Amino acid sequence: MEFVVLAKAVPALDVLEFDPVSRSVRREGAPLFLNPFDARALRVALDLRRPGDRITVLSLGPPAARAPLTEAKAAGADRVVLLSDPRCAGSDTLATATALAAAVRLLRADVILAGAWTTDSETGQLGPELAALLDWPVVSEARALRWGADGGSLEAVVDTETGWAAVRGNPPALISVDEKIAKPPKPSPEAVRALGPSAVDVWSADDLGIEAVRLGARGSRTVVLGVTTAAPTRTPEIFAEGTVAERVRAATERLAQRIGEPPPVPPRLPPAPPHRAADRELLVLASDRTGRFDRSCLGTLVALRRRLPDHWPSALWIGDVPSEEDSRRLAGAGALAGYRVPTADRPVDPGSAAIVAEELVVRRPELAAFLFGAGPFGRTVAGRLAGRRRLGLVGDAIDLAAGPRGELRWFKPSFGGRTIAEIRCTSRPELVTFRGGGFAPLEDAGPGELGWTVLSVPVAPPAWSPGEAGTELDATDGLDGRDVVVCVGLGIGGPDGIARLRPTLARWNAALAATRKVVDAGWVPRPLQVGLTGRSLAPRLAVLLGVSGAVNHAVGWRRAGTVLAINRDPGAPVFRDADVGIVGPLEDVLPALVDPVARLLGR
Repeated sequence: MEFVVLAKAVPALDVLEFDPVSRSVRREGAPLFLNPFDARALRVALDLRRPGDRITVLSLGPPAARAPLTEAKAAGADRVVLLSDPRCAGSDTLATATALAAAVRLLRADVILAGAWTTDSETGQLGPELAALLDWPVVSEARALRWGADGGSLEAVVDTETGWAAVRGNPPALISVDEKIAKPPKPSPEAVRALGPSAVDVWSADDLGIEAVRLGARGSRTVVLGVTTAAPTRTPEIFAEGTVAERVRAATERLAQRIGEPPPVPPRLPPAPPHRAADRELLVLASDRTGRFDRSCLGTLVALRRRLPDHWPSALWIGDVPSEEDSRRLAGAGALAGYRVPTADRPVDPGSAAIVAEELVVRRPELAAFLFGAGPFGRTVAGRLAGRRRLGLVGDAIDLAAGPRGELRWFKPSFGGRTIAEIRCTSRPELVTFRGGGFAPLEDAGPGELGWTVLSVPVAPPAWSPGEAGTELDATDGLDGRDVVVCVGLGIGGPDGIARLRPTLARWNAALAATRKVVDAGWVPRPLQVGLTGRSLAPRLAVLLGVSGAVNHAVGWRRAGTVLAINRDPGAPVFRDADVGIVGPLEDVLPALVDPVARLLGR
């Protein structure tokens, strides 16, 4: 069995500097290290390796990447290959996947393992694109992986938008892993120094046997128009003086000025364009992996109608017949047409959904854009479609706009949320995974429903057999659309601290959310994670308890109405991105705050 582990040498984000002249991030001189998600994939490969199996670590990057990649060899990989060629500079994920696919074929791989994200981009789309180019099945965001009882199949447990699902299949396959699956290997510094950079084989584009036109900027289907610093969007008022009671009273008075009045009524959507031109249609996937309503698409539809009034959004539903309520919600959020692909009760995985999406792209060549949710299912479907049709894909967009000539421009966080990249696709239709949770959905369309056109499209069976699945949320819609969300960080103290928080959540009628570190610790399920690798939300009030305030977490609250932060550390970065902050121990501040905030909320 030949294992290939994809690995990337990523820069230390805290030392990167933004160049306002070139409108880009300076990477020169920034120290590189092995992407921690990919290191976990290597750990999984080492655990799966049996006598006679080989592990090759494969990377694409600059010559400086040889040093951190040496760690992979010291950790136990049989071989490390670095694709390094100036002709690969400026590659987007599709051009990168093209180069890696050529290398994988030369290595005769059976199983590819990769981290679900990289710390400098975190789009989660490279793996599905690569799998599509190889015509392999892809299993995304595995939290467990083992050999089957027959010794030849693999069994995985993967993250879903609401919990987990088990799948089983045979190689070849590409499997991305999340941070829960294993701890990364840690070779000793002495072992790394003993090997040195010469332990890494360096290949050029000539070794791959593919044309240079398919590599680098020439082979890319997306263009970065600029990168800007993610400037603070709030003016914090921090209360750190006096007794706890005095701080809470002063903070409550300030909150009253912000949330004491009824929340503003969201502006109505602009009128629909008088003519639904084929080249102005924006198709949005509205169903999830179970064939049911994906509520996160509502914010995406609202964003499209508000930002692009001369375009018109439509909804794609793969699965069961939508309910009348779901049809009204989609119409209320701005969808002007609906297409339904029946599945005859057949399970749908991202691969089969991508084939359906591809058929629609073939039938509608003038389609302006195709948008997907930014969760595990949407990222995988979009990535596979991008690879199959060689289309540009923008991952994790949080906003959009029309350029001076009407071209679409997409905005996404980059470099751990420290910057915002403006991106344009050069292919059509443009593919985008969009964080619609940052836009408050409209669902007051009245009695009108969305009409559905039934399309006859063959639905392929899943490449990997589905097994048992589980839900880790009390309700699928636990976060989307909630007007009050309480987010906990490590400062909550553990599962007992979360349990003690439950009466407060009930008093405020608030939903629970968490930082990535809390999720990694296993205190709450992953669907409750907010931030760059989680959700983006737009509640009326967000209350952050014991949250340190990492930039990649703050991305998830950019459109919250009011952010209240409580932390015992007056220097905590969270206060930089809050509207109101209270310095003090949670166990003292929160009890004094429960009733005043409840009265402000009208609870």
